[in-house]
Amino acid sequence: MRFFSIFLLSLTLFTCSQSDLQEATYQTERVEYISKNILGFENLFGEGLKSQKDKEVFGILHFPENYDLEKKYPAIIASHGSSNWRAHHLEYLEQMRQAGFIVFAMHPFDSRGVNSTVGNQINVTSETVIYDMAMSLNLLWDDPRIDNQKIYAAGWSLGGTATLFNSWLPLQNSLNKNGASYSGYLMWYPGCLALPDLNKWDKDLMQIYIGEEDNWTPPQPCKELVSDINSQGGNAFIEIYPNSFHSFDGPQPLRLIPDAYSWADCKLKLNATTKKVYDPENTELDFSNPRLRRAAYESCAKKGEVMAGASPEYKNAAHEHLASLLSKLD
Repeated sequence: MRFFSIFLLSLTLFTCSQSDLQEATYQTERVEYISKNILGFENLFGEGLKSQKDKEVFGILHFPENYDLEKKYPAIIASHGSSNWRAHHLEYLEQMRQAGFIVFAMHPFDSRGVNSTVGNQINVTSETVIYDMAMSLNLLWDDPRIDNQKIYAAGWSLGGTATLFNSWLPLQNSLNKNGASYSGYLMWYPGCLALPDLNKWDKDLMQIYIGEEDNWTPPQPCKELVSDINSQGGNAFIEIYPNSFHSFDGPQPLRLIPDAYSWADCKLKLNATTKKVYDPENTELDFSNPRLRRAAYESCAKKGEVMAGASPEYKNAAHEHLASLLSKLD
């Protein structure tokens, strides 16, 4: 594990890729740490995990204004969606930083030389980003600059899915260092897909923001999950924005994303015993083999139907809700 502290006046904030940079005028720090490339959810556990090769990855710490070395700060560990870091994600990171949080921006794609997983979903798997996020928590848990009782996970789309699964208790028990756990989970249009058939979730805050018409990562499974979690004493909330689609808060207008998979018709589940993803209606599918995994996706997911883009009415709604929420989390 290597830490690279940068104290220059003009620093770089990684955006959509390493070659597309935006200048920042505050303190940042690049951190390199060890993760893995994971294929197959079962390989996040036990012997399967041990057999996966290590991979060096990196993230960027973004420090709040008037950063004080003598203080401990709350932190948010955040990950982007299937198109890497985009402008609207960075607006949220800046909102978090301005609210007094140290923000750790994960770079799961840039670390692996990948620009996008749209229409692929195998070049960097959801399991890999889930694992990166758990390792990010372990990395920062004992950092003396951070109040580890106030470390929150956040993510958009693919990153939201990683955030969601980091709140599943069996996964925490497998990956988190002793005593480590996120204190809350912030998700924008996560894929509430392949959910476990064992509802054992962290009872800390879970907040979801999603469009009512989202057909990339549909809201109905998220609504049902929130209800299930709360029925067991959890603390889950969902904001659903009418007539809004995926990336309802983004800068681009509503448009067709022809290569994206719509998961609206998928009924995938996660076996809590074997830790394997399965389709109750097609038990022959295999999600742990690259070639067969694509076929498994395409057994239910469809291309050519996904709409995404800004909602004129609700584009800023999640920012406004988050502003109130952050004041309660720090």
